[in-house]
Amino acid sequence: MSSTKIQRSHCERVACVYVRQSTPEQVQHHQESTQRQYQLRERALALGWPASAVEVIDDDQGRSGRSATHRPGFQHLVTQVGLGQVGLVLMLEASRLARNSSDWHHLIEICGLRGTLIADEGAVYDPRDPNDRLLLGLKGTLSEAELFTLRTRLYEGRWSKARKGLLRFCVPVGYVEGPAGQWEQDPDLQVRERVAYVFATFRRTRVARTVVRTLRTEHLDLPVRGTAKEGYGLLTWKAPTLSAVMRLLSNPAYAGAYVYGRWDYTGERRSARSGKVLPRKRVREDWAVCLPDHHPGYLAWDEFVQNQDRLHANWGHEGHPGTPREGTALVQGIVFCGVCGRKMAVQHHARSEQRSASYLCDRGYQEGAVHICQSMTARAIDAAVSAAFLEAVSPLGMAVALQVLERVEQDLAAERRQRDLQLEQARYEARLAQRQYDAVDPDHRMVAAELERRWNAKLDRVAHLERAHAQAEQAARWSLSAEERATISVLAGDLPGIWQAESTTMAERKQLLRDTVEAVQLDGVSQPGQIEVQIHWRTGTVTVLHVARTARGECSLKTPEDAVALLRTLAPTHDYAEIARQLNAAGWRSAFGRAFTPLHVGYLCRREGVGRGTARRSRAGAAQGQAPLPSTTEGVTPLWSDSGVTEPQRGAARYCPTEHGTRTES
Repeated sequence: MSSTKIQRSHCERVACVYVRQSTPEQVQHHQESTQRQYQLRERALALGWPASAVEVIDDDQGRSGRSATHRPGFQHLVTQVGLGQVGLVLMLEASRLARNSSDWHHLIEICGLRGTLIADEGAVYDPRDPNDRLLLGLKGTLSEAELFTLRTRLYEGRWSKARKGLLRFCVPVGYVEGPAGQWEQDPDLQVRERVAYVFATFRRTRVARTVVRTLRTEHLDLPVRGTAKEGYGLLTWKAPTLSAVMRLLSNPAYAGAYVYGRWDYTGERRSARSGKVLPRKRVREDWAVCLPDHHPGYLAWDEFVQNQDRLHANWGHEGHPGTPREGTALVQGIVFCGVCGRKMAVQHHARSEQRSASYLCDRGYQEGAVHICQSMTARAIDAAVSAAFLEAVSPLGMAVALQVLERVEQDLAAERRQRDLQLEQARYEARLAQRQYDAVDPDHRMVAAELERRWNAKLDRVAHLERAHAQAEQAARWSLSAEERATISVLAGDLPGIWQAESTTMAERKQLLRDTVEAVQLDGVSQPGQIEVQIHWRTGTVTVLHVARTARGECSLKTPEDAVALLRTLAPTHDYAEIARQLNAAGWRSAFGRAFTPLHVGYLCRREGVGRGTARRSRAGAAQGQAPLPSTTEGVTPLWSDSGVTEPQRGAARYCPTEHGTRTES
């Protein structure tokens, strides 16, 4: 049959052998099908094509045949056939070329137009022949139906087992499979306690990055179980990373639940390499299978749900407060506009400007509005919210004090426990390496040298952990006597003092505020000169405050009033240099935080209108034969001269105090 279909014109063109396996696993572990496809080259030679005219196309190895979009090999074949350069296309079966009817029939159509034959292991088909064309169409339809049948059968079987909690997949670190396939907590005590410590740290800090920072500070690694075929289930310890901590915190298996169907594969986004649909996470309410109390958990299900809500809120996107940061704006993340309802942004200034932050609503302006809704300085608002918070929470300070102390002691004990376990594991690994070295034949130097290197590496790790353990113990040395506890209980009643203490960071203040305040709404438009502050407490209560807008220049830098009062007292009897010395000795500083100089004192005296008695007394003293007191320019001009600003000149203008202010003399 083939001899009548194959013409000389066919043999003058190229014979293409198309090779494809659907997945990388099939390419690696199912070699028989690959070998059969490559053997089609021998069939092309037997049909009369020379070896130089046989081309093997295997660019689509490991790619699915559901679509031609991400198959460069198939696209190259279609292009060559369309150009009339292919006389024969060889395939193992129709499913190798395409699992999609549209791609299959498109190829048949082009082959019929260009007179290209199609062959498999048993026959040669001519797309121009009606019977062959019908048979090829049927083969393509069966190939596509086979794909859907297999997929449906496997899909339903997988979901049937998942609904019973029997579908097996890689158990997360901290768990192992029991003899009957049940999930059990890892028998390794260090693994169990390290996983529990991660959840305890997040329970205390509420921020995943802080958990990573804490683990790195304490030199604590995270356990990892190998999932590859080589070394499957092998326990290793790695430095903590944010992705590793997030996998632990977001996995519902640690809450004792069996969950399947957390990912959705029905989107439009596809991988550029394989063409497969990129998965996206489903919300918790859309999980297809969720079986609580399936196995022992490291935390309760309610706490897991709270952790997910906390992680989601830490994103800082629209409508979420984000994590408390070190900025000076107290209600950052929980402040909303009372005009449009949007979340307000925080505008910080350079530290050198010494200006407070501002709250502004500019989202509408970003979306095309003519102006922003409103903006205001944060100083007055933060002060009003702080006062309301302290007034509401102060009665609870005494009751919470001892609980806080107990939590600190528990945290320190947990940290010490983790360090002890890690050091014990390192010492065990060092002893194991020593036994392996002692058991080797000394004459086998190649093996002995490698075992000696491993032993030394384990000993170095033990030494490193012992040093880190000693440093951590020194830093965590913290104990309280009964008298100290009683003192702290008394101090706990002074919550305003603790709130204003320099040791309390802005992040800690913001976290305390968020524990009781859900949102703060600002309206600085409705009432001119006033800002309406609505504090929405987590109890559902709303407190309304009215804060006066900051007047222009009200927050500018000023010399302390007490320093000015002292200057007024000293000015009638002392010169500028002596006044500056006494102001500095009393601990006062200028408006810019600098030490006073005679220049500063002279400027303040002229601004405040003091120092006139000095001039009168200097003239009176001169009349009585006493040495006159230095005038204004006598103290200022030499200072300018020493600083290189100017040289003293005869006849230069000078400022002289008068009864009605100052005048200029030449």
